[in-house]
Amino acid sequence: MGNSLGAKKAAKVMRINGEEFKVKAGIEVGEVVKDYPGHVLLESEAVKHYGTRAKPLDLSYELKAKRLYFLVELPKVTIRENHNNIKIPRRVQSGINMSAKDRLENLMLSRRSVSDLSMMKPTSILPADSPENGTPVREYA
Repeated sequence: MGNSLGAKKAAKVMRINGEEFKVKAGIEVGEVVKDYPGHVLLESEAVKHYGTRAKPLDLSYELKAKRLYFLVELPKVTIRENHNNIKIPRRVQSGINMSAKDRLENLMLSRRSVSDLSMMKPTSILPADSPENGTPVREYA
């Protein structure tokens, strides 16, 4: 029962390949990543919440006891430059792979559904004889 009182406080660091090691709580991130150039530490809660958009921990951040951290390698970022040394932003590609035929069919279906809605006669939610419905208007032919 009293064994937990004397337990050492440690944080767990897991690498991408699944191997894990423990470090003393209170150690700074810079001490952990100095043996792994190009790597950063991510907090497991941040990875769970933000996924690949999780921010790396600052090198001066102190690791907390009983927490899990991920040691990951940052991808190499290449910045293309044109002949005038102006940085060109990378082009973002969609994860949705649709052929031109599929996109055209999708567009036609969406237009058809909108036109179906416009053909419907709008109905009032108020009864015809209610005073809020307004004054009847006489039509001239």
